[in-house]
Amino acid sequence: MHTVRETGEPPVRTPDAPLAERVRDAVRLVVSRTATTDQWADLALRAAEQAAVPMGWYPPSLSHGQAGLALLHLYAARAGLGDREHAYGHVREAVLATQVEALAGPGLFGGTAGLALALAECAEDEPRFRPSLLRLYEQLAEQAIATGWPADGQPLSDSDYDVVNGAAGVLTCLVALPDPSPLVREAAAVLLDRLIRSAGADRPEGAPPRWLLRPEVYPPVGDYHRQYPHGYLNLGVSHGVPGVAAALAVAWAAGHRRPGQREALAELTGWLLGHRLTDAQGPLWANGVPVDEHGAERPVAHCHDQLAWCYGTAGIAAALLAVADCTEDAGLRASAVEAFEAALRRAATAEPRTPTLCHGLAGLVMLAREFAPHSAAAREALPGLLERLLAYADPAHPVVFADEDVPGNTVDDPGLLSGAAGVALALLAALADERPAWFRVFLGR
Repeated sequence: MHTVRETGEPPVRTPDAPLAERVRDAVRLVVSRTATTDQWADLALRAAEQAAVPMGWYPPSLSHGQAGLALLHLYAARAGLGDREHAYGHVREAVLATQVEALAGPGLFGGTAGLALALAECAEDEPRFRPSLLRLYEQLAEQAIATGWPADGQPLSDSDYDVVNGAAGVLTCLVALPDPSPLVREAAAVLLDRLIRSAGADRPEGAPPRWLLRPEVYPPVGDYHRQYPHGYLNLGVSHGVPGVAAALAVAWAAGHRRPGQREALAELTGWLLGHRLTDAQGPLWANGVPVDEHGAERPVAHCHDQLAWCYGTAGIAAALLAVADCTEDAGLRASAVEAFEAALRRAATAEPRTPTLCHGLAGLVMLAREFAPHSAAAREALPGLLERLLAYADPAHPVVFADEDVPGNTVDDPGLLSGAAGVALALLAALADERPAWFRVFLGR
């Protein structure tokens, strides 16, 4: 699970030496300020006090904990910019914290799956982590099987099936393990069956998709009730259908195959392509598809492209690319590339609100690196995106790159999902000759 070597594709365009050195300088600075548990604890407390939207700071968390920092320090060490012992220190603290307060769920960004992926990366460089890793995978499998699932007729929540908290994210972790145990295989099969069923390729004609989100499952924050008074179908990679499609495809490519899986993939990708809009730059997608009081889909005439991983055309294009690569679908790959290049054209004249991976410019850097082997436009865009991302760097900030959780509110977030660790990892990825394995967290593979 170390790195994915690419062959037969054009090389990624390497930034010129001065730009590459500026990238390394920024990464070194983030690494130096997040090296120890004491530093992380101080930064997490500061971020929690600053945040307008509460965050779950907890050492085993991949998104907001030391598991995510372990990935940063491991990749920095591999690039000659850090110390592996800092990575190992963070992942040890993450594992030890579960003995004080056990991880309540299997989810990728805040649960056992995320910790397992971070520990797996460290085990590549330090084999002594391997026994702990295998035990953690057994725990993950048990949690995944035991996690409840709504019965037919009961509404699904996005946290049941999505990448961030749900079955799709956990599945991508389970199928990443080489030579899985019988229990891990069983857990992957259970999650596949749930996702295949939710995809609903066999649903009655005219019935709403089973992934329809109804008002009773909306989160307590946000404008969902005004935007979608009767329910909606989520188009974001983080919480919607694209992430589920990518997970099903990645599992298929890893040899985890269940009845109806290819039909479910066809249903989901066909539905996604059927909701593609077009503007002057090319294909684009809305954040969601509203339904009326009967569950029938209402047309979306136009939308604003969010230009992010979590929602928007760029992230959806990456999910479609994952499906295309895993199923060897050249036509779908061409559609994914076309959509991402349209998002790049929009990004040339628009700036994401933050520098972060989830909903900011680092996410576009990650996605451009993902598309670089397939797209000349992505390869050519990477240096400019790096320049723009580096413009956010401010040594006066405790972690160099600050987030805005809501417009105008600055948060010195050290984490992976919405903080400096993720920004630094994206910067490193743009310099890498090989595709980083940590992309699995956001892209399924």
